[in-house]
Amino acid sequence: MDPIYKRLAIHLDKIPNGFPATESGVELKLLAELFSAEEAKMACRMSMEPQAASEIGADLDQDEREITQLLNGMGRKGLIEISRSKNKLAYNLMPFVVGFYERQNARISEKFAHLFEEYYHEAFYKAMTKAPSVHRVIPIEQTIPIDVEVMPYERASEYLDGAASWGVLPCICRVQKRLIGEPCDHSEENCVVFSSRPGAFERTDAIRSLTKEEAREILVKSEEEGLVHSTGNFQDGLSYICNCCTCSCGVLRGIAEHGSLNSVGRSDFYAVVDADLCTGCEVCLPRCQFKALSIKDDKSVVQVERCFGCGLCITTCPVEAISLKQKPAAEIAAPPITEADWYLERAQARGFSDSSSSE
Repeated sequence: MDPIYKRLAIHLDKIPNGFPATESGVELKLLAELFSAEEAKMACRMSMEPQAASEIGADLDQDEREITQLLNGMGRKGLIEISRSKNKLAYNLMPFVVGFYERQNARISEKFAHLFEEYYHEAFYKAMTKAPSVHRVIPIEQTIPIDVEVMPYERASEYLDGAASWGVLPCICRVQKRLIGEPCDHSEENCVVFSSRPGAFERTDAIRSLTKEEAREILVKSEEEGLVHSTGNFQDGLSYICNCCTCSCGVLRGIAEHGSLNSVGRSDFYAVVDADLCTGCEVCLPRCQFKALSIKDDKSVVQVERCFGCGLCITTCPVEAISLKQKPAAEIAAPPITEADWYLERAQARGFSDSSSSE
């Protein structure tokens, strides 16, 4: 194994999201499946801050044209982010998750899927337990009480209404599990994306362009399937809503398979049961991805410490005995405002002083 992959792994672990090392070195094999040695070497020179090709390759014995070609190729493979700054292209490193792993949706191989599974269980699930969480739960909007003030970050409709284009792509988590022979029963094509730029998804093969109403319908169908809405754990600049399950989702599996209740951020609500209305029919039990519901004395009861406030249990209760209750103000912790704020908090939690550093 080329030592450049070890260098890249260490470089990626300095990003606040994390890329923990393993004893087996499986994470190095995973990187080698995605990056050529030349690409890995270039990635090691990059940071989370967008830079021009000339800056990234300032001391290299290559002309800017060659460096630009390499960087553009890495961008096409979904390994780095490309943006435009002052009418010039700029390039920056991305985390593994959420980042270049999700960008492999259209090209993930069976070999890569098995390597990811091995890496997930050996080390990567631990990265999901750090605070603040990578993702947070968004409650089903129709289950939110109408008599309380709800923050915009708790409403999926706020994200869809604020966008100018919408799309959908297959859930890479379910694709990965299917490729290793462990598919779940949930549909694959339900990762909703959106952008402030009109027509953003009309010229890409990986994403199917939608209208806003079609995007909204996918969320409704996901709710009917019993999937949990989740998105990035900050308020502004979000571009996607995942529809998750504990059987496949790389975030929620940390709860189901490794017992980590810090794998995803909770909504501002929790479920409550009206014992006078509850008939103990148990319809709500399989709806809860987090195993927060059980039957005691022929009534459904909520284990509050396991409730993430998604609202899935409410929508199928035949007697409307379950509802969401907003947490006391002292217990509500609003997510960071921007992604940069999230990086700063996460960096501090991991003992880094600079949220943008990947040096």
